[in-house]
Amino acid sequence: MFKELTTEEIEVRIWAAIVLTLAGILLISVICILGAVIFIEQPMDGIAPIDEAFLAIMKDIMLLCIGAIGGIVGRKGAYSAINAMKEKE
Repeated sequence: MFKELTTEEIEVRIWAAIVLTLAGILLISVICILGAVIFIEQPMDGIAPIDEAFLAIMKDIMLLCIGAIGGIVGRKGAYSAINAMKEKE
């Protein structure tokens, strides 16, 4: 009923799950920030201190997710390129 997965197939599925989870966190963060900025009334002279702290935290989370996604995708891409070069030889 179930086919046995190879080690490479398991690794690809795990990396895909990680990348999709981080991309989901990033997407939700962007939607939250846009919603907070667009739909919540702000004072005319500047941004409220609590909103400024909230945006700083969200910015850090987004930068972390973008860096992690880039590192994961880059690592997998580098391994794929190396394997393709080995197969050609």
